[in-house]
Amino acid sequence: MHNPIHNKGTAWPLPERDRLGVRGLVPPTYATLKEQQHRVLSRLKVLQDPIEKFEILSALQDRNEVLFYSILKDYIKEIAPIIYTPTVGEVCKNFSALFRRARGMYFSTQDIGQMNAMVYNWPQDDVDVIVVTDGSRVLGLGIVVGGEGV
Repeated sequence: MHNPIHNKGTAWPLPERDRLGVRGLVPPTYATLKEQQHRVLSRLKVLQDPIEKFEILSALQDRNEVLFYSILKDYIKEIAPIIYTPTVGEVCKNFSALFRRARGMYFSTQDIGQMNAMVYNWPQDDVDVIVVTDGSRVLGLGIVVGGEGV
């Protein structure tokens, strides 16, 4: 339930909720993934500001990656402009003001000699991709590491 990678929100049927011990941690209503997708898309449609839409999707990704990636997969044409070009450039420029959960790891000159130990602080054991950058020209915007848009 509290792991966004496995969370399905209200898409867990009651037997699965009992098996996983999450009954009572989600509302009692059962909603399919498709129904949840439509609720998120309805919310996005009433918003005008692309950064607000990005924040909604970013918060969803932080809570429920199953739903987030199902929306991305099924509605890529509608969602891509919100989570990628052109919106992501503005998000990177305003990263410090958006109060998003960090999705990266940061190393500075203060960490010299500690980097090997620091990688074990990452919460997931199974990492498929690592991107290393000095952060000086992320997306060509001239922003530093605070933008985290790689």
